[in-house]
Amino acid sequence: MTADILRLKIEAALFEGEAHRLRLCTGAKKLAPFFPLTPDSLNALEDETVSWLDQFIYRFTKLQDAMGTRLFPALAFMISGNDEPRPFLDTLNMLEKIGVVSSVEEWQTLRAARNNLAHEYPGSDEQRSAILNILFLEWRKLESMFMAAQSYYEEKLLPLLDRKR
Repeated sequence: MTADILRLKIEAALFEGEAHRLRLCTGAKKLAPFFPLTPDSLNALEDETVSWLDQFIYRFTKLQDAMGTRLFPALAFMISGNDEPRPFLDTLNMLEKIGVVSSVEEWQTLRAARNNLAHEYPGSDEQRSAILNILFLEWRKLESMFMAAQSYYEEKLLPLLDRKR
């Protein structure tokens, strides 16, 4: 992979992630008065609030997907110089060592919450409201990881790419 292609991949993932992050911020502001949720308050939300909640979940999911499938593997490739497929856990561990991922366990906890929300089951309002409360409390950790990845790229990796031009 050439330096220009790698740069395009990373910057496209950062551009996409920033769009999701900004929408997450907007959604969080709109939803703040409704948290923490209970099963009863979740079921009593008006349609407009449910729309904000849906957007919040969607943007959280898309941000984590963009980071996990495009941004982190590209950063790991650039750091290691090795584009061989590797287990995602190895990528997370590498990024944790350099401070991009604050904690592999936090990433996995956020991923588990996201996966639980992807599977809606009737009659599980208590579980759904509990997961939404976790997600609402913890989404800033995902944002921090994204911003750390962005800063690391701009401060450490981009100058290396510029030297290769």
